[in-house]
Amino acid sequence: MKKIKNIKLIPILMILFMGSLSSCEKFLEEIPPARYQISTLSKPLLDAFVIGAYEPLSRSRGRLWESTLTRDIEGLAEYCQLPAGGGTNYMNYNFEPQRNDNAARWTTFYEAIGKANLIIKAIEDDKSLADNIKAPFKAEAYFVRSLCYWWLTRMHGNVPLRLSPIANSDGTALPLTSSSIIIDQITKDLAYCEANLPNKVPEANTGRATKGSAKMMLADIYLWKKDYTNARLKAKEVIDNKATYGYDLVKSLETLYSPSTPTNSEEIFAIKFSQQKALGSFLPTYAFEGRALDAGLAARGISALMCRNSPLIRDWDRKDLRRTWNLIDTITIKGVKVRANLIPQASFMFGKFRDGAAPEETAAGNDYYLYRFAEAYLIFAECENQLNGPTQAAYDAVNQVRRRGYGVDLTKTSALADFPAGLSKQAFDDLIFQERGYEFIYECKRWWDMVRTGRADAVAKAAGKTPTGGSIARFTLFLPDVELVNNPSIVK
Repeated sequence: MKKIKNIKLIPILMILFMGSLSSCEKFLEEIPPARYQISTLSKPLLDAFVIGAYEPLSRSRGRLWESTLTRDIEGLAEYCQLPAGGGTNYMNYNFEPQRNDNAARWTTFYEAIGKANLIIKAIEDDKSLADNIKAPFKAEAYFVRSLCYWWLTRMHGNVPLRLSPIANSDGTALPLTSSSIIIDQITKDLAYCEANLPNKVPEANTGRATKGSAKMMLADIYLWKKDYTNARLKAKEVIDNKATYGYDLVKSLETLYSPSTPTNSEEIFAIKFSQQKALGSFLPTYAFEGRALDAGLAARGISALMCRNSPLIRDWDRKDLRRTWNLIDTITIKGVKVRANLIPQASFMFGKFRDGAAPEETAAGNDYYLYRFAEAYLIFAECENQLNGPTQAAYDAVNQVRRRGYGVDLTKTSALADFPAGLSKQAFDDLIFQERGYEFIYECKRWWDMVRTGRADAVAKAAGKTPTGGSIARFTLFLPDVELVNNPSIVK
């Protein structure tokens, strides 16, 4: 059973305020406003603060990757089917009725951003510790903030860019910042991360950011911007330094998605979960039907998100081991195989995350990958093709991932697994788009791929989804009311 060290921390805001509050002549005096500072920083204190900044990202039922964020963002993929009355508007790309579905995850992301900003300011104000001691912790805070803003701006477009702590209740007013400026800030911060994060972390710190994490997020951002030169460069830096960073493809899919293994060589950055109540993932429960416990798949199944027989799924080669692992239409109970109970219009359950040993529904141990080493190969292959056509280097990169998927020797050419020779630039690009769909199914990447490549509308319609109004009118979600109410600088 996977158990992650559970460090119980006083919430970081409380620690900072308790550290050394400014004295006031009058109790509850409002002017000047309360100021927070820490008398003396230390490495253990900084370490505790940084752990606190990561905490909202992996909080079970924090409505992020382990729960409704994945349901909704993955539900936008053309191969996803949601039950009637359960997020159906997302499936049809009508975001307005679900505006306040975004509230919990919005506040969770900004909670993490707020903690990161407090750490950054505390480090910048400190005069006691040497810069080389503070820099890695500052880089981790930058990484957490960057990750949050990267997701927020892709989901919502323009959002408030908070780069300093909120000192009092009057500080919540902040206008929207354009997505391009936010991405520029993220890119700048990640450059600091590249320079100051470690190559590796000790096993006890599994799940914390490294140089490879920063480089992969940069590659992802450059790919989104269609800056193929820099995306290719960052992906190649990850590939070329795989020995330094400890990366490699994991040959067994069972090992790769194990609920009990703390980490593996393919993990570049993952949200960590544990097989302990309220410390685990909810995703197996979302994926499977009501007999999931009897079938040894999850502690409970609620059929919240399933898979339709879209062209991507219909054309998936049955010899590809990823298909067998990811798509389930039968279950086995007491040695008897029976058909799964699927929601209307669904053809399969998503089998990627399964944990029959989870003690309850909030305790699945499956970590959630945001970046895997396989993606470095696929980003490199896509960008190399965009820049130079389908070169041998592009083929070699994508074929590594394909061979792993088919369970063949990674070092030898394979007529079964390898992309066919002689592809045109467009044909190669189309197959890369397809390959990313197979590799990252149920990992919240398909919708972003549909949007950034300009394929969203055509792919959705080809899969039989009916966008509200006949076509996808917008590609970003609405801001939740919680922000509109609390931020007077935003005009609804």
